[in-house]
Amino acid sequence: MEKIHFPRDIRVYIPLALLFLILLSILPKAGNFSYDYKKGMPWMYDDLVARFDFPVLKSSSQMEEDERLVRQSQPPFYRRDEAARRQAQSQASALPQPLSSQVSSVLRTVYSYGLCDVLSADAEAVCIYGSAGRIDTLPSAYVYTLQQARNDLQGALRQTYGEAADSLFEAVSPDRIFEPDLLYDEVRTQQELKKSLDNLATTSGIVYAGEVIIRRGEPVTAQTQNKLDSYRLEFDEHYGYDGNRVFLWIGNAVLAFLIVALLFFVILYTNAGIFSQFNRYYYLLLIFLLSQLLIFLIGNSHPLWLYATPLYLIAIFLMSFFRKRVVLPVYIVSLFSLLFLREGVQLFLVWVSAGIFNIFSFSSLSKGWRQFLNAILTFILTGVLYMAFCLVSDGNFEYNYVNLARLFVASFICVAVYPLVYLFEKLFSLVSVNRLEDLSDTNSPLLRLLARQAAGTYQHSLQVMNMAESAARAVGADVALTRAGALYHDVGKIQNPQCFVENQQGDNSYHEHLSYEESARDIIRHVADGDAIADKYGLPEVVRGFIRSHHGTSCTAYFYGKFVEAGGEKSRRPEFCYPGPNPHSIEETIVMICDSVEAASRTLRSYTDDSIRNLVDSIVGGKLAEGQFVDSELSLSQLQTVKEEICDYLRQIHHARITYPKIKIK
Repeated sequence: MEKIHFPRDIRVYIPLALLFLILLSILPKAGNFSYDYKKGMPWMYDDLVARFDFPVLKSSSQMEEDERLVRQSQPPFYRRDEAARRQAQSQASALPQPLSSQVSSVLRTVYSYGLCDVLSADAEAVCIYGSAGRIDTLPSAYVYTLQQARNDLQGALRQTYGEAADSLFEAVSPDRIFEPDLLYDEVRTQQELKKSLDNLATTSGIVYAGEVIIRRGEPVTAQTQNKLDSYRLEFDEHYGYDGNRVFLWIGNAVLAFLIVALLFFVILYTNAGIFSQFNRYYYLLLIFLLSQLLIFLIGNSHPLWLYATPLYLIAIFLMSFFRKRVVLPVYIVSLFSLLFLREGVQLFLVWVSAGIFNIFSFSSLSKGWRQFLNAILTFILTGVLYMAFCLVSDGNFEYNYVNLARLFVASFICVAVYPLVYLFEKLFSLVSVNRLEDLSDTNSPLLRLLARQAAGTYQHSLQVMNMAESAARAVGADVALTRAGALYHDVGKIQNPQCFVENQQGDNSYHEHLSYEESARDIIRHVADGDAIADKYGLPEVVRGFIRSHHGTSCTAYFYGKFVEAGGEKSRRPEFCYPGPNPHSIEETIVMICDSVEAASRTLRSYTDDSIRNLVDSIVGGKLAEGQFVDSELSLSQLQTVKEEICDYLRQIHHARITYPKIKIK
């Protein structure tokens, strides 16, 4: 107990070496712009002098304003339809003289400029093209609309015919004569607008090598910030690291080694037993490796998309198979790589917070509609934290809503991706929390068989489960695993239920005509029988460990004592001992203690505080003396907590009851 040893199996270190090499290969190979600055803050470094020529890119606000001006000034395109003009002239020539000549004169004036069907009030000019491909640009005021053409015709008629003009105007039917010859071309207009936007300049000047960008102590203005952003972009994309490349590789090697070493020591000091469970160990390393690949691949190409990458899934995938005390430090170490990226500190704190929240929430919000509730709560947490960073750095939320949308997407990706846990469970032969909960369902086939074949053992297992669950919660052990282990630990008694006193009825004793050696052998056999039954019903290995270890290498004390009293040789004690192994995990140790205490508690005549405490102390002390806990991960302080919890449990279920008075019925 409380011993930590470095693993000696080479299979532990080979995957760590591979992980180191992969990290070394994906770590950034170019230096980053190492200055930190914000608009309105003074420049805290020495004078920054441009080392190369670079263009000053326009800011997003400048680009938006330029695009607005282009859209505003872009003229609409119209296609000239010569047939419409000829049709109108033909209609006019069919009118009686001299009305035909006057209408034709108006038509010539109108069609000399053009008659359009639609004309935007905001357009200052229009572009007109015909079949020859020539494009004419006219002020929009020169182009006629249908209403303007009607007004011109009506005015001309009034000058000539006076009061009779209105009746003549209706007789002419201007809506039939005036046929628009300028047809709006939406497709051509949008194509020309796209060309104009594509040709829009993205730079507003150039800074030459040797020019001072900003001096020490000067405030970072909007214009200076634009220059700094442009310099940083050019630096990162085309220049970057200009030192000795050997030193860069040495630095990356140190960083990669540090990350791998931290992961190793986290596992060593939180649960060293993982090193001997290679399926769980390799799964943990795979999840860790995938997290590093995601961080570096996305971070080096599109770092802002890390806001849409649900890195807290690392914690959830680990929570399905490991305890919180392992998951939390492993998860934090896996996010260290974010610190190498731009906005890395901000991303690190956002996803650390999301991961910690999910470590403690997802166990109760992982089923059904509650997954969506968990996603909403995760988004609220990360969104509020991100907005707090925006307030601290920029003083507003302008241009940051896109990242909030990315956080929203990341929060809900979990609902779709979480079922991958079941794939990992199958690939690595792991046992998830959900699987353990299903096994703990008393309607499972094997537990129903136990209840039918060995009812006393079944009730004993239920009591052990309740007692062990209480103790496991008290020391922070895996409750789901403890419940399952306690329910199945005595399943081997199905093969020969009458061999055990809790299943015997009446005065019939199974052991009455057996020798002490035979009785001990039949009692001990329930461990091997249980392992065989567990294999038949497909119980996972982690649950079968409780079946093998719940008696450890202890002795069947009753029959061994009788054997010695009858003159048997003490050297034959191994024949009366269980084959083991001794319990290794905290959960197996708790079930061993609770199994013995629950059985022994049935022999107490009174359940006082002293009698209960003496019983628990004697049983635990006996296990310690026999060396049953020598391989256990349970610490001495945890052992004391387990004892106190068991005592409390026994006091509660055996509390004194009042005596009801007898009522005489007349």
